[in-house]
Amino acid sequence: MPSLLQFLAALAVLCLSGAACAQPIPPNASATAKPPAARPKWQADAWLMTSFRGSGDGLHLAVSDDGKTWRDLDRIFLKPGVGSGLMRDPHLLRGPDGIFRLVWTTGWKDKGIGYASSTDLVNWSEQAYLPLFEDVPGTRTAWAPETVYDDAGGQYVITWSSDIEGRFPQTASSERMNHRTYYVTTRDFQSFSKPQLLLDPGFDHIDTTLNKVGKQWIAVFKEGDRQQQKIWGALRYAVADNVLGPYTLMPQPLVQGQRAEGPTLLRQGDTTRLFVDFYSAGRYGVYETADWRTWTDVSSEVKVVRGQRHGTILWVPPWLAKNLETSQADGKPVTPQPVPPPILDGFTADPSIRVFGDTYYVYPTSDKPNWQTTDFSVWSSRNLVDWKKERMVLDVAHDLKWAKVEAWAPDAIARNGQYYFYFCAGQRIGVATANSPLGPFKDALGVPLIEKGSGVQTNTIDPYPFIDDDGQAYLYYGNGKIANVVKLKPDMVTLDGPPAGIPLNQFREGIVVFKRGGKYYFMWSIDDARSPDYRVGWGVADSPLGPVRSPEHNFIVLQKHGAAVGTAHHSVVNVPGTDRWYVAYHRHALPQGGGYQRQTALARMTFDGAGNIEPMDPLAVPFRPGDRGEPLVNGRAVIP
Repeated sequence: MPSLLQFLAALAVLCLSGAACAQPIPPNASATAKPPAARPKWQADAWLMTSFRGSGDGLHLAVSDDGKTWRDLDRIFLKPGVGSGLMRDPHLLRGPDGIFRLVWTTGWKDKGIGYASSTDLVNWSEQAYLPLFEDVPGTRTAWAPETVYDDAGGQYVITWSSDIEGRFPQTASSERMNHRTYYVTTRDFQSFSKPQLLLDPGFDHIDTTLNKVGKQWIAVFKEGDRQQQKIWGALRYAVADNVLGPYTLMPQPLVQGQRAEGPTLLRQGDTTRLFVDFYSAGRYGVYETADWRTWTDVSSEVKVVRGQRHGTILWVPPWLAKNLETSQADGKPVTPQPVPPPILDGFTADPSIRVFGDTYYVYPTSDKPNWQTTDFSVWSSRNLVDWKKERMVLDVAHDLKWAKVEAWAPDAIARNGQYYFYFCAGQRIGVATANSPLGPFKDALGVPLIEKGSGVQTNTIDPYPFIDDDGQAYLYYGNGKIANVVKLKPDMVTLDGPPAGIPLNQFREGIVVFKRGGKYYFMWSIDDARSPDYRVGWGVADSPLGPVRSPEHNFIVLQKHGAAVGTAHHSVVNVPGTDRWYVAYHRHALPQGGGYQRQTALARMTFDGAGNIEPMDPLAVPFRPGDRGEPLVNGRAVIP
């Protein structure tokens, strides 16, 4: 297969030979767009466009539900206060820790850039001036900084354009500046690598923006103008296999012959839109492509806020965009807290955590769009710190006769040397068996264990098995008004009587039951998995059948905090031989996620002297770097 670099090079040749490329936008292009459609209850996407006004008054934001129709939030979210006191070319990035990081040009002749961070885009940290080129002799400028996250290196890359006296003399000119793109790397925005050259296409250029397309990187940038001659530099692009290059210049310009700058890209599925600031005309032009070969002028279909300058675009959670319309700053600088990393790779949800022998296991839902999942996998750990994806344990699409999709919320339990795997498929509950917690599990009945609609005011999903001290097994399940419970016979695959309802305060789904100190603890999820307010409530009972009593205070024990939202649908594990407990739960993925794109995280759960569950903070790390975790030997904790 040809690489993207080879493919784009070939396409550029096609463009030069007459294939359709981006053409200049007509001066009379309309900025009118179709009226926006009514917002769905659970939006999947929202975008923000940053910009400034005038010479650099501060951070302005516009929001869009579809990436085409933009509405101004009509206020300054951060006024500049460092360097020469300007805020031009503001660029915003959300990192995998959930923190938004803003960089900007602080002045025409500054040798550094501005920096601030936030988790809600309303309350900001103290502004900092990053003197990236202060110690480099001959530096004249530091313009249009941008930040990207390098997954491979686990670091941030800050890029900007500088004109440095004495460098690149072959392109020095009295009628234009002589910029190139430089970069530094950082992990914490406190210490930085030495500045290095990122991109030299052989000519003066500014406003470089980096975007990852597939496995490769594309740099789009603005060639310098010759203003006295009214020769306007083209918008061009280069490609590389790695974020730090080397970059290869593509021969065909994206936009040429126009007074345009500040390119920014919006990627929506397979579609890429190139937004271009026609700065002298006070408007934006927009081009669209699906293959980086054929570009269509869609300016008449896109309504960009008039008057904004050099904007950059990023995806944000729809709930956050909505909050921005009404939220107000507290007025004091904040210190944004990072969200701990997930314990599992990829997008996973509804985690069930169990301990079998000397190993901990997590069985999650494998997230896919619109919850159309088809398979289950298992992860293992010897200490709750280091997790390994083992294998797929059940493929609903091929291993079942009675369902093919909607593989949700699994759980496993051991009895009599066998492992029993309860799961949702087609909104019914099935059971499968294996000789190992690693599976593979085989459908035990050939039909659902609990058919759709079998229950008391509930939907037939989210099974949770529990075996009491007397050996009686129960299966809890449900989504709706009332949780359900049904007894299981000793074979664990046969129901022992009809289901019963258990009323729970604000119950929605994801019931969990465990026993501690002679009490039965019930925990469950509240609200919708697509909501940032998805959270966990609890209560206690004297019987596994209820009734359940919830406390008046601290009824909610796990809920959103900072950038950690949608924190629920959990399960609980006790470290054998101790009174130490942990909760595996899911949250909306970072930096980009929601109800269909989630991550599994871990929290420590503690109890007060009266046996009440104490609230858990999703921003607190259960283990610090270098901790041993909770290793087991012979089924008991190594650490008493």
